[in-house]
Amino acid sequence: MADIPFPRGVRDLMPNEALFRAEMIRKMESIFQSFGFLTILTPSIESLDILKAKDAIGEDTKLIYEMKDENIGLRYDQTVPLARYFVMHSNMPLPFKRYVIGQSWRMDEPQRLRYREFTQADVDIIGGDASKCDSETIACLSKVLDAFEFKYKVMINNRMLIDDVLESFGVSKQTAIQVMRAVDKLDKIGIDGVSGLLAKAGLSEEQIGRVNELVSTKGTNEEKLDYALGISKDSNAIAELRETLSMLKEYHIRGEIVVDFSTMRGLDYYTGTVFEFKTENESQSMGGGGRYDNLTSLYGGKQLPAVGGSLGVDRLLDMMGFSQSPKVTFAKAFVAYIKKENYAYALNVANILRASGIPTDLNNASRSISNQLAYANSLKIPYSVIVGASEEKEAKAKLRNMLSGEEVMMDLDELVKVLTDKK
Repeated sequence: MADIPFPRGVRDLMPNEALFRAEMIRKMESIFQSFGFLTILTPSIESLDILKAKDAIGEDTKLIYEMKDENIGLRYDQTVPLARYFVMHSNMPLPFKRYVIGQSWRMDEPQRLRYREFTQADVDIIGGDASKCDSETIACLSKVLDAFEFKYKVMINNRMLIDDVLESFGVSKQTAIQVMRAVDKLDKIGIDGVSGLLAKAGLSEEQIGRVNELVSTKGTNEEKLDYALGISKDSNAIAELRETLSMLKEYHIRGEIVVDFSTMRGLDYYTGTVFEFKTENESQSMGGGGRYDNLTSLYGGKQLPAVGGSLGVDRLLDMMGFSQSPKVTFAKAFVAYIKKENYAYALNVANILRASGIPTDLNNASRSISNQLAYANSLKIPYSVIVGASEEKEAKAKLRNMLSGEEVMMDLDELVKVLTDKK
């Protein structure tokens, strides 16, 4: 076979993988809906004026896929389109709670667990009280990880607190964002790499040492907050973080909540609480988010408190080993027929099952009954429904358990009941 060109950083999904993904997304949606989040739909493309507004996403602007002739680009994330949407439809009731599970694109260097086209499961709240909305957002996303039995940690910090601490270190407000961007790379380049970036940003050796001490702080959450309170003038940020931590206890999420001063989140639009979901050993990020109180004002709207976060669907799928999933079809039953003359009756039986909520496949090819059953078996469909002249005459069908081989003749009402009761 000749080589077929295929872009880097994207992938095809096989039937078993796509099915696993679809079932994961269904479960995610049910959790988001259980928290009262609404859903909207925005285009995959946005104006570059929106995507690059006042460098909302900072240095990551270079990762936007651009179609410069039309001044548009593919969305980088789900948050900027939401802010634009909300300003255009500002009559929405507040707080406005929205979820979306959709694709985003970044012109990043592909690597393990990092794709150029990827799916984000995103929840956001515009309006409302900061700590209440922060905890609701974190808890909702945590419940998704709980549902899939991940072992994880929630790393939490506050950008206002870090701003104030850096100011106490003598770091200017103009340089502070460079410091946060550098610290955000800690997992990738290590403390020495971060120190190098801080030196390039103009920090003195003493300031670099103090930043490194801050991001390496150990102890309980309370001990870390007490440490920060000793060097920060912004007690409000610490009080807000404490309140969020207290509220999170009421949700009884399974993940450990860890105050971590190295958690910065690289995007410039974050203004307060920031958080990241990491694997239990903290080796991999699973998603994250934070508060972005100034984003809607960048697009001409009034300034409103807002918080959001997302989980990387593709990353979670890979972590769950979804490629090994044996299930390739949603069908619970396969209707087979002995002779072609029985097709009309087989179709009638299939439609009765489908109308009863039972996913049903039907033989649509000219093949023998043995080949039909072999086909159903290859797709791992658990039950086959076999019909022929005698079944059609009596308005019955033969139900075959594809695992045990057991066959039972029954009328169609009983067939529906039996397949409905089967899990």
